[in-house]
Amino acid sequence: MHAFYNRLGQFLVNAGLENKNTVLGCSEIEIAAQEKAYGVQFPLAYRLFLQWCGHTTLRSLDQDFKLGSLEGFWESARDLLAENEAALEPGGFVFGEWQGYSFFYFLLGSNNPPVKLCIIKSDSDLGLEYIDYGRFTDWLINQIKHLVKTRQSIRKINVHVPSIWAELDQIAQLAEHG
Repeated sequence: MHAFYNRLGQFLVNAGLENKNTVLGCSEIEIAAQEKAYGVQFPLAYRLFLQWCGHTTLRSLDQDFKLGSLEGFWESARDLLAENEAALEPGGFVFGEWQGYSFFYFLLGSNNPPVKLCIIKSDSDLGLEYIDYGRFTDWLINQIKHLVKTRQSIRKINVHVPSIWAELDQIAQLAEHG
């Protein structure tokens, strides 16, 4: 899985989707302190993600997944769940949120855990909806694909989307081997 993050980082910089000097990872000490604070062992895919970019909001993700923001993510998730009289499923760990009305979480217990998005159904239909994204590394690749396509369609970047996606698919296979 180390090869997955190494290759992904290189590709994003080479493709002009990230700036090499702005991708800042967390130290092992910082990650271990958060694990201790939450009483969990982070999955390998998430630990390596944090080591790769845990102090950065990546342009290619256009969203905050920083280690230092965990408490805020959890606070938003708790509020959203309480408002909808729901609970996070057992083994769920919140690692990101979006504008207070949705949050990302993964299920503890595997090296490359499944990721889910919890969102409000609608303003008129009470309740929550859950979207499955597959494994953590699949979620990451798909988030980047979505933003590449969106940015290219609004002419924020000039790339050949099928080529970018093909390369990301090859990188995704590296997560299979470790």
